[in-house]
Amino acid sequence: VPLSAVVTTRERTGFPRIRSENGPREVSITADLDASVTTTSEVIGALLDNGLRKIALDNGVEYRFKGRAEEESRTLEDMGVGTALGITLIYIILAWVFASYTRPIVVMSVIPLGFIGAIVGHLLLGFELTILSLIALAGLSGIVVNNSIILVVTIKERLEGGEAPFDAIANGTRDRLRAVLLTSLTTIGGLTPILFETDLQAQFLIPMAITIVFGLMVTSLLVLFVVPALLAIQEDFGRVFLGRRSHRGASAAPAE
Repeated sequence: VPLSAVVTTRERTGFPRIRSENGPREVSITADLDASVTTTSEVIGALLDNGLRKIALDNGVEYRFKGRAEEESRTLEDMGVGTALGITLIYIILAWVFASYTRPIVVMSVIPLGFIGAIVGHLLLGFELTILSLIALAGLSGIVVNNSIILVVTIKERLEGGEAPFDAIANGTRDRLRAVLLTSLTTIGGLTPILFETDLQAQFLIPMAITIVFGLMVTSLLVLFVVPALLAIQEDFGRVFLGRRSHRGASAAPAE
């Protein structure tokens, strides 16, 4: 569309000055966005897809996105470092508690499942992923391992009691079904009212609530299948490669 169709232009004489940053001269183009119509990421994507690169190439200039885009980029970098540090600390603590290097990996396997739930929740409710969504994802990583820890600890106690590995996995999962569901449902129930909040002061929290609510929904269901399956796979690997003896059920030796 013609530029005049979407903006109102005014020309005036400004102060005579030359702006520069770290030496090179620069020109700043700023705009305020209507958050109810578009987002920063959509505008930047449209600029890149509709000729900004060609304009810069033809005129021998460089472009950078500042303001909100720069802040988001810096926040994402900091979150990446913080998330990596948090996951590393979770692994160290679990490895110390379980006295195992592989068992914490099974416990932490539910973390990516929470991300799947967050994506599905945003799609169903028509929200975009925001910085708050990503912050909630980092927090969700610490929340979703709770159910996995409850399950793994119960199975570990059965194994230490002399129960056959695959019996311990099946019976431990059955025993902790109610605890896993109740642990998640209480958190989900407490955050669900935020999803329907209409107050403008609280609506910015909706993406964060979506991430935690739908992330917990998915992990609560899949943890009962994925974690036992991974423990069984771990047992198979131990039996094949380490010569560990395993039984898929309690059975009596045949009498002679």
